[in-house]
Amino acid sequence: MVQNIGAYGTINKIGTTENGRVVYQVIDGNGQEAGKMSIPQKDCDVFEKSYKDIIETAPKLQKFAEKHSSEDSRKKLKKTSNWITGLCAATGAGIAIFKTTNLKTWKQVLITTGGLIGGLAAGMGLSFALTSPPGIMKFNKATQNISKMDIQPIQE
Repeated sequence: MVQNIGAYGTINKIGTTENGRVVYQVIDGNGQEAGKMSIPQKDCDVFEKSYKDIIETAPKLQKFAEKHSSEDSRKKLKKTSNWITGLCAATGAGIAIFKTTNLKTWKQVLITTGGLIGGLAAGMGLSFALTSPPGIMKFNKATQNISKMDIQPIQE
């Protein structure tokens, strides 16, 4: 059984269908029943963990979205991201140039290109980590897991 008390509502495991699907009751943030759904028995653990992950990360994502809702804030994040990526790429290329001063030109070009590409990749990863909402990867993984399940609404 998964529950979360708060603005995002709860889900409760309330039984099974004749064909072995597990039935969940969905309660909205106001405490009213929002509906029922069924999922295959084999997906219950993944569904409950994914729901829990979404509920844990949703407030963080909402707070981040509210903080960065203005155009200026989004531009600042983009500028920060670009600077981080550029500095890492330049550092990778610079280190490669410094370490290859005694090599032939073609080797130096190849190694410097590799350093530039490596620095660019590292910069993009670091930029993503520093300018993305906290918990976004966990949230995305959970929503992907749920989207792959055979979830069926139950009409009464």
